[in-house]
Amino acid sequence: MTIKVSAYVFVFCLGIHTLQGQNPMTPPGKLVDVNGYKLHLMVAGEEGPAVVMFHGAGDIGLIWNLVLPEVGKFGRAVAVDQSAEGWSEHGHSIHMWQQAYDTHQALINAGIEGPYILVGHSLGGLLTRVYANMYPDEVAGVILVDATHPDVVLRIYKDSKPAWKRMRETSGNREIPAVITSTLAKQPELTSFQGRRDFGDKLSGFSRLDQQRFHWIYNERPFSYVKGRSSYEAETMQLISENAEDYSFGNKPLFVISKGIWTDKEGDEGWSNEALMHESKRLQLDLLSLSTNSKQIIAEKSGHQIHLDQPELVVEAIREMLVLLNGKK
Repeated sequence: MTIKVSAYVFVFCLGIHTLQGQNPMTPPGKLVDVNGYKLHLMVAGEEGPAVVMFHGAGDIGLIWNLVLPEVGKFGRAVAVDQSAEGWSEHGHSIHMWQQAYDTHQALINAGIEGPYILVGHSLGGLLTRVYANMYPDEVAGVILVDATHPDVVLRIYKDSKPAWKRMRETSGNREIPAVITSTLAKQPELTSFQGRRDFGDKLSGFSRLDQQRFHWIYNERPFSYVKGRSSYEAETMQLISENAEDYSFGNKPLFVISKGIWTDKEGDEGWSNEALMHESKRLQLDLLSLSTNSKQIIAEKSGHQIHLDQPELVVEAIREMLVLLNGKK
């Protein structure tokens, strides 16, 4: 599971210069109005059912740019910056129901019609379930890319003491706010800090301009947030876990792409690496039960970020689903 950027401090030392005539600060896609604030959509391709890609927490739509242009060669691909991420503005809220509504409205306002194939990485996988619950007729199929399961086990810090537990068990039983559909009168008051992120060699497959864009987003532009605003992640996981059937996909085709490489050394005397790996594999298999028409794909050469390690695998899964749904070659 990717974690909200605001929870970490990153160090990034790419040391690159702006390409002549190109500004990494300029949105690579288009800003679409959603009731008084704008979401950033990157679009590739002109024809065919839209493939809509949801990034994980702390990521941005640009993270799909090894997949997006390839899908655009045989379909229409859209990557979304959720509210307050990437080049998108802050909207009414950041919980998943508001994100699903905002995304739906942005797609409509951009003239991108459904039904859609939803592709969700990490926490974006949970967003596909919320979206399908809100707009079932707008979803043709789903591809989960090492997606978060509501029962995900994480190291939780409370009173500075680490303990392993299911994230949903940290829920404060707070009521998730209702979706706001009215026009935003003014941008909320923002607080910011200067974040840092080290991508290591993960950006090596991206163009130099895209690398500059990542560098600007994560290391030059201060990260802004609305003080006190919550994403209600634990409450969302608890709600979906308790109402799993309502947040499933019925008989719509579902591909579950799971990582094949385990390098994280997170275990300790409380929960070994082996036990964590076994639990994660069990949860990935359990995601198959979300549809009566599902299959698992193991990304043998990938860690959690399969769309960076094996983007061609994600592209081929999307192509296969388009063929399955439409007979499109």
